[in-house]
Amino acid sequence: MKKTLLAAAALLAGAALAGILLCAAAPPVQNDVQLRAMSDELARSKTLQLNNLDKPYFIQYNIGDTEQVMISANLGGITSSTHGRFRPALLAVRVGDYKFDNTNSIYSRVPRFGSLPIDDDYLVFRNQLWIATDALYKSSAEQITRKRNALREIAEPDKTPDFAPAKAVEIIQPPAKLEIDRKAWEDVLRRASSRFTSYPGLVDSVVRLRAISSTYRLVNTEGTVIRVPQELTDLLVRAAALAPDGSRVWDHRLITVLHPSQLPAPGEISKMVEAVAAETSELAKAPVESDYSGPVLFEQEAAAQMMASVLSDALRLHRKPLAAPGANSPQVLESVWAARLNSKVAPEWLTISDDPLQTQFKGTPLAGHYQVDDEGVPAEHVLLVDKGALKGFLASREPVREFSASNGHGRLPGNYGSEAAVIGNLFVHADQTVPESQMKSKLLAMIKAAGLKYGVVIRRLDFPSTASLEELTSMARQLQKSGYARTLNSPLLAYRVYPDGHEELVRGLRFRDFSAKDLRDVAMASDRPFVLNYINNGSSFNHLDSGGDATSSSVICPSLLFDSLDLARSENEPGKLPIVAAPALIAQQ
Repeated sequence: MKKTLLAAAALLAGAALAGILLCAAAPPVQNDVQLRAMSDELARSKTLQLNNLDKPYFIQYNIGDTEQVMISANLGGITSSTHGRFRPALLAVRVGDYKFDNTNSIYSRVPRFGSLPIDDDYLVFRNQLWIATDALYKSSAEQITRKRNALREIAEPDKTPDFAPAKAVEIIQPPAKLEIDRKAWEDVLRRASSRFTSYPGLVDSVVRLRAISSTYRLVNTEGTVIRVPQELTDLLVRAAALAPDGSRVWDHRLITVLHPSQLPAPGEISKMVEAVAAETSELAKAPVESDYSGPVLFEQEAAAQMMASVLSDALRLHRKPLAAPGANSPQVLESVWAARLNSKVAPEWLTISDDPLQTQFKGTPLAGHYQVDDEGVPAEHVLLVDKGALKGFLASREPVREFSASNGHGRLPGNYGSEAAVIGNLFVHADQTVPESQMKSKLLAMIKAAGLKYGVVIRRLDFPSTASLEELTSMARQLQKSGYARTLNSPLLAYRVYPDGHEELVRGLRFRDFSAKDLRDVAMASDRPFVLNYINNGSSFNHLDSGGDATSSSVICPSLLFDSLDLARSENEPGKLPIVAAPALIAQQ
């Protein structure tokens, strides 16, 4: 299901589903004020028609009833502690028919509404939905008129249908309830963040907890009725420092689970703070890496992060919006695997699938679990890469090329009135593996065979990125300057590994042009998969607090060793060091 991140308040309005059952004998909709108002207004909205304009053929209401607790701490003090409740709503009104409607053109817009009142007032709900539906219908009618006018100027228009029908689904579950001891967690974060005071070289640090509980409701004119509970909790530990040359370095740990009870114990959280503080301090002292071309080992967390990044776009097809000749049509960055169906895209021993129905992997809860997507389509297991050959894509209800039906992965608002297909639980399975303990020795053997002075091990990427706006702007300039269309998030923890086995932490590395095409160069995989639960905004360059819409996903992947990759020295503009020493340093003198 959809999880909506409200940028202005940084409020996450949804999460991974837990324990959803298809109910044969669901409680009556009449017992739920919101569902009753949604269903009644939906029935009336079917009769909408203005003059001789097209009538709606599909209407859908999505409402999230969400509670959120967010606590932030810095250097032993609570900087914010908030509890909020809100009801974000998303409406869709399609006019025309399944073959041709108001979407998938440059005139189409993503339907949005805002937030509904938190009081269960039937008439207020009906009134709000009526006003929004009326306005959206008029907009949709205008869009399809402009689309028809543009179509007349195209000699050979795309005949792909605009929307795929779906069977009605009824899922009714008890409403969600936020269960968290806010005061107890404030004490945990206060104690944990105080560990940063022992590292005066840090210029920024935070320990942040977000706990969200939401009841997601959906009704549409096909007969689908959904009410399901959703939960998501994440814990961020982040620190930043300045290197002697003024360059900013940072490190983070992000724990994403379904419920606060699944978070690490307070003692483990304090250890995480110590580790992030120590790693950031070491990064500030580390040498700047130069350009590198050679074997690269992505260990555990970094391997899963890399796959989450490069496969976000590779595993879904993008549809080019209809536009009249000469119109300012936007550039559509096509999947690098778009023309590779049934072709080799990875080693023959590698298989990739997505299965949102799995709730855990070897005891670890999977945040990408759900049973029905944002378009009311039940989730499906999808075989994506079978023994190295591409077999399919993640799909929403937007038909693209020969893929005319959804496989239950429409989880985020896409472009031009469509829904974007997003990873649920992505499993990367290797038939041929090497013991995890031997992966480094395999890298050393490659280094010696290539006659290199050292190789590179990456243990963490900046994914999801916690870079600042200034840092993101600098990265964008570098990417534009280099002319690369795609790249991978920069490494946070990268090490030179010398032939004798000793390691040296380095900073300032970035990847050159990197995409799913490079998966053909994977030489071997370890025998120990790593579970990465993360907040997914649907972008290959995924920023943790980018605002807008997001959902939760999981990637299960072992360590991966590449024959050769190209990395370059980052060209971030250094800042200025503080004029005076930190207060902690002054106090010690």
